[in-house]
Amino acid sequence: MKKEILKEIREPGKSRKKKGQPKGRRNGFLEGLTGKDFTAAGLFFFSLLLCRLFVLQYGVFGSSIDWISQHSTLADYFRKRFYATGNLFPDFAWNLGGGQNIYHFAYYGLLSPTMLLSYLFPFIPMDLWVMGSSALLYAADAVLFYQWISKKGLHYGNCLFTSLFFTCSTALLYHSYNQLMFVNYMPFLLLALLGVDRHFQKRKSGLLILSVLGMILTSFYFSVGGLLALTAYAVTEYLKCGTENAAYEAEQENRKVSRNQKAGAEKKQMAGEKSSGTVEALAGLRSFFGAAIRFALPVLAGILLSGILLIPSAAALFGGSGEGGRGTAAGGIAGLFTDPAMWKPQFLILRLCYTPYGIGLSAFAGVALLGRVIGKSRLREKLLSFLLLVFFCIPLFGYLLNGGLYSKDKVFIPFLPVLCAEVGLYVENQLVRKRECGKNRSTGNFKRKVMTELRELFPYLIVLILMWNAKQETYFEPYWHLGILDVICVTACYLAWRWFPAKKQLRGRELPFLPLVFSAVILAFAGKAINQEKHVMIPRKTYEALTDSKIAAAIREIRAEDPGWYRMEQYGDGGQNLANVNRIWDIGQNVSTIYSSAYNAEYKKFRDETYGINEAFRNRMMQTVSDDPLFWQLMGVKYILAETRPEGYELYRDYGDFQVYRAISAAPVAYVTDQVVSETEYKSLPYPQNQEILETAAVIPDQEMRKTTAAITDQEKSAESVDNFRAAADSDTKNGSVGPLFHSCFQKVNLEIPETDQEDLRIQKTADGYEIETKKSVTVSATLPGAAEGATLLAVSFEVENQKASHDMFIRINGQTNRLTGINHTYANGNTQFNYLVTMKEDGTVFIRMGKGHYILKNFETWTGMAQPLEKTEQLYSQAVTLIGGTTATYGGDGITGVVSAERDGYLITSIPYDENFVLKVDGKETLLFRANTAFLGAKIPSGEHKIVLVYHAPGRTAGSWCSLMGGMLALILVICEKKKQQNGSERAGESKMLQKQRKYYIIRV
Repeated sequence: MKKEILKEIREPGKSRKKKGQPKGRRNGFLEGLTGKDFTAAGLFFFSLLLCRLFVLQYGVFGSSIDWISQHSTLADYFRKRFYATGNLFPDFAWNLGGGQNIYHFAYYGLLSPTMLLSYLFPFIPMDLWVMGSSALLYAADAVLFYQWISKKGLHYGNCLFTSLFFTCSTALLYHSYNQLMFVNYMPFLLLALLGVDRHFQKRKSGLLILSVLGMILTSFYFSVGGLLALTAYAVTEYLKCGTENAAYEAEQENRKVSRNQKAGAEKKQMAGEKSSGTVEALAGLRSFFGAAIRFALPVLAGILLSGILLIPSAAALFGGSGEGGRGTAAGGIAGLFTDPAMWKPQFLILRLCYTPYGIGLSAFAGVALLGRVIGKSRLREKLLSFLLLVFFCIPLFGYLLNGGLYSKDKVFIPFLPVLCAEVGLYVENQLVRKRECGKNRSTGNFKRKVMTELRELFPYLIVLILMWNAKQETYFEPYWHLGILDVICVTACYLAWRWFPAKKQLRGRELPFLPLVFSAVILAFAGKAINQEKHVMIPRKTYEALTDSKIAAAIREIRAEDPGWYRMEQYGDGGQNLANVNRIWDIGQNVSTIYSSAYNAEYKKFRDETYGINEAFRNRMMQTVSDDPLFWQLMGVKYILAETRPEGYELYRDYGDFQVYRAISAAPVAYVTDQVVSETEYKSLPYPQNQEILETAAVIPDQEMRKTTAAITDQEKSAESVDNFRAAADSDTKNGSVGPLFHSCFQKVNLEIPETDQEDLRIQKTADGYEIETKKSVTVSATLPGAAEGATLLAVSFEVENQKASHDMFIRINGQTNRLTGINHTYANGNTQFNYLVTMKEDGTVFIRMGKGHYILKNFETWTGMAQPLEKTEQLYSQAVTLIGGTTATYGGDGITGVVSAERDGYLITSIPYDENFVLKVDGKETLLFRANTAFLGAKIPSGEHKIVLVYHAPGRTAGSWCSLMGGMLALILVICEKKKQQNGSERAGESKMLQKQRKYYIIRV
């Protein structure tokens, strides 16, 4: 009797372990560790092993897609800028893209906790930090998911294989070294899921607040999907765990009813029952809304805390900056809700399976999701699966999570943990059903058993049909037969496991759920195949060449010798240009290139449309280096690191593997001049005169030109006026109705491409160009009869009609490339106007590389010539602005201070892209800014010596700071209130424990 009483009052911590749970270890330094700890450690090292087998054996833990050009280089720039300025919350990036709002790069980890932590370790190269942290975050994903799923009360084997299923997701590992922002928020999302459980079970919100904050700061784009997944999970958890609380509160409400009311006559009994039911419903509804508010407050606190990033980033994205994608649907975001097609379900099984640009699981994920939805269970138990099915099948959610730009499956990656949890619950239900069937094999209706088995097999059949229908998808077409085989094998595994006698065991253990085991294995092999097939790993030698410390040493040496304000760029082959597009070797280095999802739209338009820079890459967001020598001169590129000498540059220093060339006459980043033309006159010029004129004149808005013309007196007009500047024009230059503006050094010639009609190559001359059809890339030599004597520059312009619009095509002339992307590409560049301005070969030969395809070249025009005379360009650039302290000394690196001496009234002309958030002060007085050269900062400057201060204020920065302050106050209030409730609860618990001890003592005595 006493033993039974003692069993009842045994403390919870000393209770026996449940069946299927791993035992603890009590040996030496491992004392206190449990089997769960060893399992978590095993998953951690298993994840690192996958990194080694799938990626590291082929090169570094990085890729040639976005990792080498964005994620590693931009993080390195953020850290360099912080070391130079000490400003943790900057506004502007002077070094990139001619000068950009730094929140254009917020997506790449501007305030990511992982990257901020690297600021404490300056001795670790940033690229190594990014590689190491990405691998560790991937391993942390596996451990945190196991810690979360193991708290669900599932069988140990189920938790283990579900965690392996999650870890082997193709998206998780693939993007750990490709597009990091697709998955690097996952540890914070998993911590937030743990925080939701902690919030409902212990009423503690600290973990949830910090996790939401970390998820948003790491990847605000994917945090939207993460918050949606969190909300869906919280609702279902409340319905599972909070129903008991609601029933208890309803019972308390019923107890408030007086006994006199309950003891009424029989005729009032029905009314009393109805009143009781109403009270229970109201109590349940009140409990739900109360729980919803209690959950929303910590989530809101985390969102508000991240306002210092969210609000300026939103202002940068939607406040006149460019953004990638095809554009929103008709009517904007609101138009999505009224479009019937957005509500029509689409069952896209590849959204869940195989592809790393989706969730990246195997076919069994679809089986489990459908099995949970159509399975025989309570609604609150399968509500999460139903919500996931709605999110995945209704197109509206895909568009909304993508910001209304398009519907891409990458935004569903945040749902990976909750989907895997549903897989685990599906497996657990199958295990329970098998045990029950084993115990009651002979009982039950045969027809009911058959219907039950058919219902269990139905999801397998549906997934098989969906796989068959998806075989025509572009990505899935080469592998659809493997997907079908996967479903068939999973079905066979299920049948083998289902028919295996339930009472039989394997060495005292239950037979694992075979479909899950098979799916984890098949995912591992699929992941290895996908990572190898993509061919995006960077070989170690290539990586070492791209990050050669000699380049950094050379740039620092040049900066020490010439600390002025100019730009310095690298030029090489296509792979090198892409890798270095955002690379800053030294904080004093400035470049004109940029590759980002958001950018200054004025600058992008100037490059592509106004000036006519060649587009070498298929992604229109890649504003890479161009070997157009006139563009380099305009943008103030004084030094070029290259292997061959560009026109207009001379050898400065030879470093063996590369050479440094210095411009003979490059424009200052900012200067003052009175040699100007109006914007209307400039836009009337054809190519390449529109590039050539900027060597000798600057462009100002029409209204500024009218003010200048009106202010010129008759005496000034006869002396040094704009008309005198035009007087030296070549009367032979035709510029439409504007008339001659300058002496053009280019003359039109014919570029003769040899015609041919072969099996693999056909080149046919047309009335205004050429028609080309080739089955492979070929190189042909063309001639320039009648080329100008002494010409050093070649300009070519033509329109392209791609006869195979769904395929890419390119043409390369003397090493300069133009590419037209297939129309199906999400970020298609739409480059149908091919412009080239290249350095001519000494013998006058033109080498043309033609890409595979069938295309027509129309309005084919060619010019040869040379740069404008040196004395003209030097006259234009003679009054340069001299910086004081560089670009890091003013306002935490968000402003510059300089001096300039103007001989006459003129205009401040810069090559800094125009942004309305700049403030210019000349001698302490704020001065109006306008667009110079159609896309850059400019202002009116009087004669004399002046001190110039130019400061950038990121829009939304002040509002974001206040928002973060409010979030901090809300978080503090929540934590204090929870602490007080815990203290009050502990006091009541102490009193109850005292009474419980007295009761125990009394029972034992008896």
